[in-house]
Amino acid sequence: MADSELCIDCGECIRWCRHGAVRAATAKPADLKRFKYTVALPALTLYSQFGKDVEPGQVLRALKSLGFDEVYDLSAMCDMHASATDAYLSECRGPWPKISVTCPAVIHLILLRYPDMIENLLPIEPARELAAKLLRRRLAEERGLDPTDIGLFFITPCSAILHSIHSPVGLESSYLDGAFSIAEFYGPLLRAIKALGPVENPPPISARGLLWAMAGGEIAGLRDANTITVAGARDVLRVFDHIEEGKLQAVDFIEAYICPDGCISGPLTVEGRYAARRTIQRIVRRHGQRVGEGSVIPEEKVRALLREHFFDLEEHLQARPLRPLGRNLREAVERRREVQRLLSRLPGKDCAACGAPTCAALAEDVVRGEASLSDCVFVRIEGLLEAAASTKGPGHE
Repeated sequence: MADSELCIDCGECIRWCRHGAVRAATAKPADLKRFKYTVALPALTLYSQFGKDVEPGQVLRALKSLGFDEVYDLSAMCDMHASATDAYLSECRGPWPKISVTCPAVIHLILLRYPDMIENLLPIEPARELAAKLLRRRLAEERGLDPTDIGLFFITPCSAILHSIHSPVGLESSYLDGAFSIAEFYGPLLRAIKALGPVENPPPISARGLLWAMAGGEIAGLRDANTITVAGARDVLRVFDHIEEGKLQAVDFIEAYICPDGCISGPLTVEGRYAARRTIQRIVRRHGQRVGEGSVIPEEKVRALLREHFFDLEEHLQARPLRPLGRNLREAVERRREVQRLLSRLPGKDCAACGAPTCAALAEDVVRGEASLSDCVFVRIEGLLEAAASTKGPGHE
């Protein structure tokens, strides 16, 4: 059972559970009926799931055919977000480096484990939330609808984004109303794409924004070249440890993802991440925009919106407090000594076979009464060997 106080919604439990017992709490088709007008906002990752010959326009049309009143392509908003990031970095005075807020699991990791780095987080709303905010305003005005009658649903590659909609960080409430997973829409979408065929007048797609589907795509659209991309939990932890130690201050911006290749390797996707990356790269080349070319959004407009605080997070981010080891200082010290004593009996392999990520974490769980030392397979084997030896008695080999 996951510990909600320590969970960062990375979705690894979904990825690795052999029996499919862990699932994301996505929206249901019945949720669409609560609204008079529904819109699907697919993650750009969705375009990578159907092979190199399927255009984004075909995916968007197929998605609309599944029951949505409208679909919205996020590539232009990602393009605008990159321009806003460039403008912000040119005026910001630190602390450095600034860290992307695109991956919700990275945000939760910082709030939980690196609270001193909260000010390093880029104070700009994620592109999906910015798009939903603009879209709700526009549709309410154009169609004469009450904003609450408009249902905006994200098609997500991961559970972290799903959780960020239900429990947003930096926002009073999400501008999105729910999310469906890419995996659950894949089959119906594939059939619809094949049935509907090519699109005669495809909608415009920002190739620079489309790169956001994979790790490295966010910084590819920045003019500021003093940037780093890091992906995968182990590497993210290593880089964040360096930042906490005061290193990497010469870097302006870090794009970070918990998943090993960005959103295309999210646990709610279908296509393998290497094939998905190749598909995105080929679509970008077909759309004729090279990495590093100018944005389709005028810089003056972006800077004006930045001054008007359109991109700003609505709330100051707060650290997530960890449970104390004891009810008071004396108890905490005594329990810490008990943890050290237990650690001397554990193998120090940090193999995670017990369910805890490290031997130290298992020791703390044992002290809290939430685990047993015998959960460690090496301790259990040692106990069995000792028991077997004792049953032989003296004089037996």
